Amino acid sequence: MRFEQEKSAPCGALCAACARFPLACAGCGAIAGKPHWLQYTGQSVCAVYDCCVNTRHAPNCGGCERLPCEKFTSDPTLTQAENEQNLRAMLARLREQ
Repeated sequence: MRFEQEKSAPCGALCAACARFPLACAGCGAIAGKPHWLQYTGQSVCAVYDCCVNTRHAPNCGGCERLPCEKFTSDPTLTQAENEQNLRAMLARLREQ
């Protein structure tokens, strides 16, 4: 669990910063890319996780030349401003890796 707290998800989100972590969600790696917000999208797995981990077998999107791509969608449980702020932070983390 400690490792999951210190690293970012494949999309660059910081698991430990989420209010659902660790009780309701153990982090993307532990839940195989199936975050709570999928219930609002109709997807069975996060598109970023699916591309990065399942298809490209990469730990994150940091090395992808298409970053950010259309797979980065807004969290429907957050406001537009929160989503924009989160995306900037996620991209910064990914570019550091």
